Amino acid sequence: MDAADLTARWAGAWGDCRPVGHELRGCLQDRWVRFHSLPGSKRYADSDDEYAELMRRHTTVLGELLSRDGAGEERDLLVLTASWSGGPAPAPRAAELSRALPDAAHWTSILTDDSLPGEETWTHLWVSVTRLHSRELSRLLRLVADYGTAGVIITTAEMGWLYHPYDGGADVIATTAGHHDQLRSAHSDWLSAHPAGL
Repeated sequence: MDAADLTARWAGAWGDCRPVGHELRGCLQDRWVRFHSLPGSKRYADSDDEYAELMRRHTTVLGELLSRDGAGEERDLLVLTASWSGGPAPAPRAAELSRALPDAAHWTSILTDDSLPGEETWTHLWVSVTRLHSRELSRLLRLVADYGTAGVIITTAEMGWLYHPYDGGADVIATTAGHHDQLRSAHSDWLSAHPAGL
């Protein structure tokens, strides 16, 4: 995948919002909704049934996002994964993440923390292509659920929506404010009771 083309497409779709998972909800508040991955907002699964439920919730919402694009669930997904270091040169991803998505290519590196002099943090983003019901995506979502990685963003080539899974749920950036409302209504029992939706 061409890095310059990917950068141009991201800028065209999301403007000044950076492809940094935890920043998305602050940048795109009117289109953001958070779904929790387990009943009662439980953060981590500890049984096969709970893992099955969190995977069901992830694949349900991703399937609905893909269906909104009109191409169905067999459409390619772009998956951004991350590594981190103290400088701009891309650092290798963690071994378990590399095993889950072995064909990732480096896209870009972003300075994400320079609050302490001499102790910068750079986030290096890697891009892969997969499908909704692939073993690769299942492995990745399980790794995220177990806090084995972070910073994941899932979208399509057009980047009309964004899906940021984290340990405990997922942040969705919907295509429009109206789409945001539809998602909230369809899965109201997966929402947080927190007044800010967290």
